[in-house]
Amino acid sequence: MGMAYENQRVVFTQILKKYLEYVDLYKVVNNGSTEGVTPFADFYWRYTYLSKYSNPRAVESKYY
Repeated sequence: MGMAYENQRVVFTQILKKYLEYVDLYKVVNNGSTEGVTPFADFYWRYTYLSKYSNPRAVESKYY
């Protein structure tokens, strides 16, 4: 059981790093503003659930 937690924590840490990179890029594009940035909960859900269980084309047309 401990090993599964460690693996989950590593994945979570990687996703958190990606989110922070996204926020940094968002700020650069929007003159330092974070207004309108995607909340971490939505980012995490899309990164984990949608990328794994949904049709990528349906995600593109629905969210972008």
